[in-house]
Amino acid sequence: MVEISQICEGVEEDIENTSMGICSSSLSRPDTLHGQQTVVVEASGTSPVRRARGQVENTLKDLGSYLPLYKAAVDGKWREARSFFDQDPEALTAKITIASETALHIAVGTGKGNDFVEKLVKEMSPEDLALTDQHGETAFSVAAVVGNIEAAKILLNKNPDLPNISGKYGFPIHKAAQFCHKDMVLYLLDVTRPDIQPNPFTGEIGGRLLIDVIAAEFYDIALKLIKLYPEIATVELNGFGSPLSVLARKSTAFASGRVANHSCWRYLNPVIYFRETNERNAIERQALELVKGLCKEIIELDDSKVFSLLQQALHDAAKIGIPEIIEEIVETFPPAIWFTDEDNYNLFQLAMLNRRENVFNLIYQMTDFRFLITRFIDSEDNNMLHLVGRLPPSDRLSFVSGPALLVQREMQWFKQVSKHIHPAQKMAKNKEGKTPQMVFREAHQQLMKDGAKWMKHTASSSAVFATLIATVAFAGGMHVPGGNNTDGLPLLLHQRAFTIFAVADAVSLLLSVISILTFLSIITSRYSEDDFLSILPRRLMIGIGVLFCSITIMMLAFVVALYLLFRPSNASNRISLVLYAIMIVILLMSLPILYQIVRPINGSGMFGKKRVRTLH
Repeated sequence: MVEISQICEGVEEDIENTSMGICSSSLSRPDTLHGQQTVVVEASGTSPVRRARGQVENTLKDLGSYLPLYKAAVDGKWREARSFFDQDPEALTAKITIASETALHIAVGTGKGNDFVEKLVKEMSPEDLALTDQHGETAFSVAAVVGNIEAAKILLNKNPDLPNISGKYGFPIHKAAQFCHKDMVLYLLDVTRPDIQPNPFTGEIGGRLLIDVIAAEFYDIALKLIKLYPEIATVELNGFGSPLSVLARKSTAFASGRVANHSCWRYLNPVIYFRETNERNAIERQALELVKGLCKEIIELDDSKVFSLLQQALHDAAKIGIPEIIEEIVETFPPAIWFTDEDNYNLFQLAMLNRRENVFNLIYQMTDFRFLITRFIDSEDNNMLHLVGRLPPSDRLSFVSGPALLVQREMQWFKQVSKHIHPAQKMAKNKEGKTPQMVFREAHQQLMKDGAKWMKHTASSSAVFATLIATVAFAGGMHVPGGNNTDGLPLLLHQRAFTIFAVADAVSLLLSVISILTFLSIITSRYSEDDFLSILPRRLMIGIGVLFCSITIMMLAFVVALYLLFRPSNASNRISLVLYAIMIVILLMSLPILYQIVRPINGSGMFGKKRVRTLH
């Protein structure tokens, strides 16, 4: 037998998992899945389930007898339900599931039977609409969970107090935010009364609402909340932090966290492109305005509270890589630039450990105070160069494709940080007696071996492909289109198109040979640290770039050759147009691939002053 208490605990755990605004399309209840048969559970030897406060007394009958009503509520079949109610009038308010839900709970939760809901509500009293399940949730709260605004309006017309009835996991407006129903949140924001206690817009309850809204990425609603109820901007909840710290973990809400899309196809529909761009820009403006509003409210508190709220948000932003939040915090409270965590790491050290170059580049916006902030050492006597010598977190290791290019990126970080520290710190030893160079070599030893293996494999495969292109180009030069005359000269020698073919074929052959030699130089390299920094990546970039050019020019030679062969035909122009179109499509598809290969190789430009704002 299944214990009812065990099922309740499972339901509670599922709902708590949605507390940070994770979107879900349905309630996670193992006992009542809409559209499936209700499982009858007997709890022998256990005490009766207690009903939440405000419930009307109702005997919990054998759930199996309510199965026809349950199915009718799920399918929205009012005639069957009406017949059931005629036989059993108490079924209007009966608990028909193991979670103590009524037929109204089920009908509202389907999101499709609002005609059924409207007819059912007419048969019920306002007090009946306030009936709750075993978690204290009304049918109105279920409407908030599934985003059923029409059902919510039907219920509200008969009982205006429903938005202010709190369940075990918050008010209906909390549920709507947790399940990411923006229109429902806006509707409930208008109909939920702030003059009834407990007030869902004040104290920890209001702070939780603001956090739920931010977690759901409804930044415009969050701005509205802090303007109406500014005190909730400074609430700090255990397990969640403050609203600002929650926002500091939303990197995609800011321009610095925008994921670049280099596909050429996205520009083919300018209407969709500009609409998506405008929506994205609006989100970024709202998020930045929200940061300013939260900082403005925080700075009004006493210093200890300001320190507590800003420190966590600052360090979260440094780890995630959101320079916009750091700039606003330091602008609001300049001493925040010196905040350190429990390991004595400041924001630049955290940025290095997590390889967030967009945050590290803020050091270029500092005044001469940057010479002080780079002197920080942690509890193990590690300076900034020791820290950058460690391997980054696993999620940052996958940011660059290929171990060799990752070694290059790590070398670039090490060289860049070494420019900002005192010369004596380059040879300083930590408590383990290791210099920064020793830390780097030990941490990256296996990565460099993998990088050498990857580079040899990539160069070998590319060299084979380049050899194939060279073979095709050579064969094309020996067997020209149209054939030769008795003197061995091409029959189409005096055609302008033939000249284009000959030049394109020769250039393709030359470029493929250059590519082969470049890849051979990679295979025979020493694979030292300095080679990974510049020589090997540069050769790989040249080899792949030249190979792509060779392929492109070979395609041009192929198109011209076909044009020469079919020129006497009336269809030659159409064939040429089709071939040119195919060639353009191939080029469009190749450019993003080439960019993805070249971009991580040419990574030296990722450091430097990227923003004009003075930080400190």
